[in-house]
Amino acid sequence: MELVLRPAGRQDAAVLAAIYNSNPEFLLHHLGRDRVDEAFLLSELEEMVGAGFVTLLITQGRDGPALAAADVRGGEEAYLSLLILHRDAQGHGLGRQCAALLEEHLRAGGSRRVRIDVVDDHPGNPLPFWRRMGYEGSQRVALTWGDKTSSALVLRKELCPLP
Repeated sequence: MELVLRPAGRQDAAVLAAIYNSNPEFLLHHLGRDRVDEAFLLSELEEMVGAGFVTLLITQGRDGPALAAADVRGGEEAYLSLLILHRDAQGHGLGRQCAALLEEHLRAGGSRRVRIDVVDDHPGNPLPFWRRMGYEGSQRVALTWGDKTSSALVLRKELCPLP
């Protein structure tokens, strides 16, 4: 399946809400609530732009449905703030494909490594996934999103230069 990255904008608030709301456990453990609305996502888009991030949608082909969303900030050390797959897209190897696509995008933009902060204190702990993807680290930080503060493990991965 061909996956395509494209910037998300205000017009994508409903699509983003569908992706986020398909993951109520994730929202509960990260935000302290199990649903978000379009107004929340419009605010998030503005906040992320203000912090130097871009929100990307990952779609099935150029005109296909959105399968995932990501918030990334480039630079020598890129920061992947969020990768969230629609619940229906999970369990089919698409997470690995989405992460690899994001790494390729960041590498093409000049990033030499990627940092992610993984909230790992809940039943859906994504830490094993990121470890399998080659991310390593042991530093802990506190992350606040909305009204919830969580403990997260900082992981990094060196990106090989493009050939």
